[in-house]
Amino acid sequence: MAKLTIRDIAALSGVSKSTVSLVLNNSPKVDPATRRHVLAVMRRNRYVPSFAATALAKGSTRLIGMVVPGLSWHMVASINIGVAAVTERSGFDIILYTATNDRDYGSLIDRILTSSMVSGLLVVSHEQPLEPLVQLHSDGLPVVLVNTVDADVALPSVTADNYDGALTAMDHLLQLGHERIACVQGRMVYRCCQDRYRGYLDALRSAGIQPDPELTKPGDFLPEQIRARSRELFALPPDQRPTAVFAHSDVTAYAVMTAAAEAGLRVPEDVSVIGFDDIESAAQIRPPLTTIQQPFVDMGKRAAEMLLEAIGPTDEPPTEEPADERPRLVMPTSLIVRASCGPVPVIRSPRGRSQTTKTPSKA
Repeated sequence: MAKLTIRDIAALSGVSKSTVSLVLNNSPKVDPATRRHVLAVMRRNRYVPSFAATALAKGSTRLIGMVVPGLSWHMVASINIGVAAVTERSGFDIILYTATNDRDYGSLIDRILTSSMVSGLLVVSHEQPLEPLVQLHSDGLPVVLVNTVDADVALPSVTADNYDGALTAMDHLLQLGHERIACVQGRMVYRCCQDRYRGYLDALRSAGIQPDPELTKPGDFLPEQIRARSRELFALPPDQRPTAVFAHSDVTAYAVMTAAAEAGLRVPEDVSVIGFDDIESAAQIRPPLTTIQQPFVDMGKRAAEMLLEAIGPTDEPPTEEPADERPRLVMPTSLIVRASCGPVPVIRSPRGRSQTTKTPSKA
């Protein structure tokens, strides 16, 4: 079939050639509804603008788009290191796009298709609806999700084993003798946080400990809320307050440790704290944070390999896969032991005798 031209796209869209040209140049003069319609026609017909086709023919641009929630997110740099390690060997270049939670993926996809003509997308997604990406993948542009919070979509993905990581964190605390273990949560709309909380609950039950709802506190990854909820935990009487806290992220753990210090408690002598992520600063705070390490660099490598395999040779169309056969890689986490966790503390009973803090017996 002959290559489509702007004139062909104009005829298929029912608009003028000049309108199509304005759409390709992201002109604000085009009505948004018309713009969406023209772009949809381009996607359906896999139209490549001449400027992009010329660049590709010269070999000057072999591009992979990488969509991230923000360059300041702690995992972005590590994931990008892994991606770059793979793409540099392949001859592809990376274009970074940011998509904050208040930005719709639809407009970003329009920009990607009309300006860069990338061969595939790596997406670190958090709260945005993923349906536009699913449609984009179905239309023929390979998309791979990296460390995405929602794994229940028909897209290839690479993520960490959040459930097993939580089990590992809890097992570490349980082996140290802790029974009253609090959980300060992240955003529970995220699949990763749901998995971490499920691991927390299952670990307690497997150890014969009935989870205490009073020891679960919402944090929403917001430092001030985390400190407020942690202060509630540390204000409990000594025989009722937690001797350890499982935090849903390292940043959450930092806020818990701040609240502990404000309450006059020492870490780990009075309360142990364990985090999740192993971001760079986790080893630098005092005391250094014991945490669950997510393999961000390796996740970036595997996601890039998965995307390049889906792209295949640039002169061949991408291989279509049934939705239920899309690859989903769940990578193992690791326990990084530092100094923020210790044995269950000893407290003084009212009669002056020493005793370890245990879960109160229930009638």
